[in-house]
Amino acid sequence: MIVSRLFFVIRQRPPVAAAVLLLFSLALHLLVIGRVDFSVDEAHYALYGLIPDWSYFDHPPMVGWLQALVLPFSESEFALRLWPLFLSAIATWLLYRLTAELFPVSSRWTPFVSVVLLHSILVFQLLGVALVPESPLLVFGLAATWYLWRASQQDHWRDWLLLGVCLGLAGLSKYTAVVLAIGTVLFLLWQSGWRSLFRVRLWIAGVLALLLITPVLYWNYQHGWVSFAYQLGHGLPERDWSLQRLAIALAGQFLAYGPALIIFSVAAVIAARRNMMPATRLLLAMSLPLFLLIFWGAGFEETLPHWTLLGWVLLAPLVANWLLERKWQKWMVITAWVGGVYSLLLTLVLHSMLFAPWVPFEPYRHPLTDLYGWRDAAAKAVALQQKREGAVLYVGNWVLASRIAWYARPATVKVADKRYDQFDIWFGTPQQGDKALLIVPDYLEGRDELNGIARFEHCDGLEQFVYSLKGIPVHRFSYFICTGYHG
Repeated sequence: MIVSRLFFVIRQRPPVAAAVLLLFSLALHLLVIGRVDFSVDEAHYALYGLIPDWSYFDHPPMVGWLQALVLPFSESEFALRLWPLFLSAIATWLLYRLTAELFPVSSRWTPFVSVVLLHSILVFQLLGVALVPESPLLVFGLAATWYLWRASQQDHWRDWLLLGVCLGLAGLSKYTAVVLAIGTVLFLLWQSGWRSLFRVRLWIAGVLALLLITPVLYWNYQHGWVSFAYQLGHGLPERDWSLQRLAIALAGQFLAYGPALIIFSVAAVIAARRNMMPATRLLLAMSLPLFLLIFWGAGFEETLPHWTLLGWVLLAPLVANWLLERKWQKWMVITAWVGGVYSLLLTLVLHSMLFAPWVPFEPYRHPLTDLYGWRDAAAKAVALQQKREGAVLYVGNWVLASRIAWYARPATVKVADKRYDQFDIWFGTPQQGDKALLIVPDYLEGRDELNGIARFEHCDGLEQFVYSLKGIPVHRFSYFICTGYHG
């Protein structure tokens, strides 16, 4: 009786249906957030929180500040992964409200469909258990879009000021938030022409956003503007633009976001040209600059699928409205079913594997290898280091350093590579002649230029540590005592 009543309410009330979907997603996340070690990014941003600063080498400080609020109470993976759950819930609510305001005369189910599209994104599900800069960027990007819409419609001081606050907080989350400022200008020009750029309220919102990002500017001023140089190196690397690299990036988008969302988004954008409503202009102005930035950069170097998350989510209201305005044709039904099954299966398989690995794999072939063994490997490294006077923990690159440094804290961990990065700022740059306890994971064995061995005069193997799941080895770490670091 209760179940049937709940089902009836869900069918009649879209907000309830959206809440049930969100609760189901959060329940899945709660089952797994304490089950595995940190990923490379999670450990890196946990270190941000452990060593608070105005900003950091590769990202603004928001992720670090958020984790710094948790660390006085707990340093567990479970506690530090509560932020992603909270932010994903806020993003869901913001998207629902934004869709409802943008398309008030559309179907009352349009906001719910928009939320369904959001939760069908595998990347969004992953970000529900792992805090990365895109997590707060998504929240503040959606909020900035919402307040820009309200400001353009009502011209209230409150909305302009909140727009400035959201843009500033987005800028404290990730550098790609600059596309939101660009999108704001594009929308106002598109909607009202040049005169809209001379509004006092817009300029005050801009000044407020700049004031909020002063910590990033101050830190970069202290460190020779190193973050901006690093980010420009991403955007303008010393190599030719390649269509092949772009094709690989686009293929990654299909895998990460699913075929339905991408196909429907392209179709909705094409269809929007015939009836360019203000709401459509807003969503295109705020999303397309991000796609142009990321996909142009993809032609120069590898990009990660989650970098475009905000763009796809901002298109979700447009896609939802487009879907519900049309009679479902056969190709739309097939695409929706394929996309839904694809997303649901991947989400359930991923969470089940994180909760209790059940699919057997060949030794060292587990797809989630990189989430296991780091805590124990770091403890083993510290124990070996204490027996070798003067040896400093070393790894071959920053990807390894973040996990080892987090789980071996407060030990110093140095990176044996050519790149100047956050670990040089935290622990100092490697010095000529250093003695090291070098840690090498199995996937870098024999690759001495990458694992760090080639940067020492001499290295002797000490021991190996093997991490197993149900008796099957999934990760192996080798330890070397190395002398005569020469860089």
